[in-house]
Amino acid sequence: MALSFWLPFFFLLIYFIYRHMAPFGSSTILTVDLGQQYLDYFAQFKHTVLHDPSAFFYSFSSGLGGDMVAEWSYYLMSPFNFIFLLANPTTLPDWILLVTLLKVAFAGLTMALFLNKAMHLKGYIITIFAINYPLSAWFIANDLNLLWLDTAILVPIVLLTLHKALRNGKVWPFTLSLALAILSNYYMAWMLALFLVLYLPIAWANEQPKHSLILLFKTTLASLSAVLVTAWLWLPTLAQLRLGKTTHSAKWTLGFENNPAFLFFKLIPGSFDFNQMQSGQANFLVAPIILFFIWPFFSKKSISWLEKLFSLLALSILILATCWTPLILLFHGGQYPVWYPARFSFFISLLIIILAARGYKTGWLPSIPARIFFLTGTLAVTIFGSLQLNKLSYLDKPELLAFLFVYLLTILTLLFLNQHLPRLWALGILTSFFLIANLAMTLNHISYLTNKEYQSGAKQVSLVDQSLKQDHSWYRVAEGLGRTYNDGFLGNFKAGSHFSSLLPANSATFYRNMGQISGDSKVSYNNGTTVLDSLLSFKYYLDQSNDSSAKSTTALRKSNRPDYQKAPVVASGNGWALKENQTVLPVAYAASNQALNTPINIRYPLANQERLLTYLAGKKDEILLTQQPLTISGSYNLAKSQNITGGVIQAVNKREPASLLLTFTPTTDGAYYLNLGGAFDLSGVILTLNGHQIKQESGYNHTVALNLANDAKGKEQTLAIVLQKGTSQRYLDDFALYAFDKKKVQSDLAKLRTHPLKITKSNSRTIEGSISTTKEQPLIMTSTLSAPGWSAKVDGKSVATKTVAGGLLAVPTTPGKHHVILTYTPPYLLAGIAISSTFAFLVLLIYGYKRFFSLARSRRP
Repeated sequence: MALSFWLPFFFLLIYFIYRHMAPFGSSTILTVDLGQQYLDYFAQFKHTVLHDPSAFFYSFSSGLGGDMVAEWSYYLMSPFNFIFLLANPTTLPDWILLVTLLKVAFAGLTMALFLNKAMHLKGYIITIFAINYPLSAWFIANDLNLLWLDTAILVPIVLLTLHKALRNGKVWPFTLSLALAILSNYYMAWMLALFLVLYLPIAWANEQPKHSLILLFKTTLASLSAVLVTAWLWLPTLAQLRLGKTTHSAKWTLGFENNPAFLFFKLIPGSFDFNQMQSGQANFLVAPIILFFIWPFFSKKSISWLEKLFSLLALSILILATCWTPLILLFHGGQYPVWYPARFSFFISLLIIILAARGYKTGWLPSIPARIFFLTGTLAVTIFGSLQLNKLSYLDKPELLAFLFVYLLTILTLLFLNQHLPRLWALGILTSFFLIANLAMTLNHISYLTNKEYQSGAKQVSLVDQSLKQDHSWYRVAEGLGRTYNDGFLGNFKAGSHFSSLLPANSATFYRNMGQISGDSKVSYNNGTTVLDSLLSFKYYLDQSNDSSAKSTTALRKSNRPDYQKAPVVASGNGWALKENQTVLPVAYAASNQALNTPINIRYPLANQERLLTYLAGKKDEILLTQQPLTISGSYNLAKSQNITGGVIQAVNKREPASLLLTFTPTTDGAYYLNLGGAFDLSGVILTLNGHQIKQESGYNHTVALNLANDAKGKEQTLAIVLQKGTSQRYLDDFALYAFDKKKVQSDLAKLRTHPLKITKSNSRTIEGSISTTKEQPLIMTSTLSAPGWSAKVDGKSVATKTVAGGLLAVPTTPGKHHVILTYTPPYLLAGIAISSTFAFLVLLIYGYKRFFSLARSRRP
């Protein structure tokens, strides 16, 4: 069985070395979410375990702050993550490669244990069958999704303990293994629960246990026990899901999401590419030997017809769930998967392997109907696939030839090689070749981040963290340069962006209302203003430096912020400079009660910022924002348009670039911002100011504000909107220029800084300090996002918190000096702990009771 561990390990390792992945060359294993999201979480894991355990509950490094228990439940509960304690930001890709190898290898080992202990296979056939699991198409296509692999590793153990429970009545191993699966990843555990519903009748028909009703009750109780003992984790996770992901309703239909006929192509090695990663068919490929031995499973008379019926039913439902909408939504928790379709499809591979193991018989010779079926099926898939070569990007001739070659040789081996050991060797070689071919052909379709690209961003983040260690105040860092949305985790600083599948809806809504990029899974603080930066405690801005080395960080540039051009530099390095915001507000300060009535209009983020500041300052009627004139000064290849705001620019000849030139001359030294409506599609559009391209993130569907100029009084500015070749027209939705009154803004911010919270104690979930409020400013206002888990104590008494501007946390007080404690406790965490601990105590009590009386009976004379 050891080979079931080492063969997948070495097959994958050899490929990684071939692709020159760090530490073996200039590439990395980082691609898509692994490089953009998961890596940063692994850094957060280390920070939490070694430096700040309170970060398990909450983190200010995730956007403006967010719950972390649910994030751990999805991203970080794998015991393999302890390996990352040995890593640092520059070596993380090396350790991720090792963890990937180990997870794939352990999946092979657990599958081998299952086949041996539950299916009673002996000898090398165990390895031949077992390696099909960790080297199946699902594992290879999803090896980057490390957080899902732990459940896949545990599933064979869960099934093994289920079989043993049905044999001997001992259910506690099943409870333990199922509990571990729930803890490893709640999302995949949901899919496992559905699979167990399908698999239990199969196992029941297989084992044919006595005392069926009693065992059914014990098995049900064991499953419930696993759920109860893990309530401390999944219950607060469920609370967060209700605040975020489950607020996005999916459309339930009876239609098909993809063509079921194309599932046959997933039997071909390498039938996967980047497009399939986004939206495609399920990945469940295993070697031909597995599919061939399903035939004797259904033809064996020693296997009961009930087991065959339940197996066929389970397999049909799993396959249907890869393409039929209701089952797709059911298996994915009521939500359409965003990228990585059919995330449960490893259960198809698993079930096929189990059925083949049940049908395996030494020296089995395919019957004539079996020969006709397999030969006809092989040729049909090959011919049908060859006809689709020009239509399907993930198919090519070498893949089809590999499929045909191995399937035909496997058939010939089963027909003409009757000696046991030579037959096993031939089947083992063919299986290994087929799985290796799928591994290489699949991963060759995927591009990876180079080590140089990764290191440039990781080193910059690390240097920023080192530069800020001397500042012990509470602050955030706005990133004009950045590697990912989760740089705050990698660099251990409070950032403004975040990428998470558990993003709360109120976080995305607040960002949208303030003109920042937001979506279902990400928020991006790239369009800050002088007003918003100060209100949200962004004390520093990470900018591209003006020296010759700035080219090294050009690819990392995220925003356009000329309002920081003359800000003092507190630290700098190779192509980057950390600049200070001198008007920043602390994390909490005294403000006017008017803020509780701040009006919000989703179409006008700059106006929302204006109102938030004026209402906080107690000047709700003050005007800080004015619209500035834009003049059309020229155009090229454009049809004439009378309007700028709400107008349409249309290319006369879309085969050529087209451009519109607009000019404006600032009348003040303040910052000027361009309002861009959500209907202004920036794809195929380039914006330049005075000949220099402006960096602006695209892909949003709401209004944002783009900083164009600052300290440019009396200097004419030329803004160009360039439609690239092939772009016919664009709608200038809410396209208008605005400017803040710099003196009034600074005056209002200065007023709010007069009564700051003096922090005496803080960590990732607690802020404690003293503050003086006044009759004019009795409200304790914070730059922290409001959430159900926040509680406040003022002078030792609990006070109900308030929400300002639809997103920020505030605490009402009376005028005077106060001692304030703000604490975050994940909703339902205490309830979950109470349920789990009470249940565990009762189990121990019952066990102790039985143990005591058992010993007492044994000592009786």
